[in-house]
Amino acid sequence: MDAARTAAIVAACVMVFGQARAGETDRIANIERAASEIGTIEAANGADGAMAAVQQCYASELPAASSLTPRLEACMTQDLIVSKVSAAFYGRLDADMRKRIGSPEPDEIRAAMVGRVVGVFARFKVAEADGVSFNALVDRYGVAAYAKARFPR
Repeated sequence: MDAARTAAIVAACVMVFGQARAGETDRIANIERAASEIGTIEAANGADGAMAAVQQCYASELPAASSLTPRLEACMTQDLIVSKVSAAFYGRLDADMRKRIGSPEPDEIRAAMVGRVVGVFARFKVAEADGVSFNALVDRYGVAAYAKARFPR
């Protein structure tokens, strides 16, 4: 292979890698923004208010969507965070206490969230590996942004 062709291939690879990194940077910023937003909503309106906001997000975004959009990813970010936090909270209560106060079971909360998020991924034929990657980004970046907004002090 001549030097010019090698240089062209390397340049193309750098350009594609740069675009992928820019896309991931945008995705992380969107995750952080959505997480911060739901943290603020939860601080003001409690867990029920946060879940209502998540449901409203899906209701406003899903019907018109023809692909996985950043706004749908924001809905899923918020769903993942609110559901995981709620499941963790209720998981700290013993089963008798949950029954007495009429709270949902942690496994039910998680299962419902998985159904919603996986349903969105399936609807738009997102590869499982991409879904796993998205969840990891939410865990890595979204949870911190949520916590900062939810518990500012």
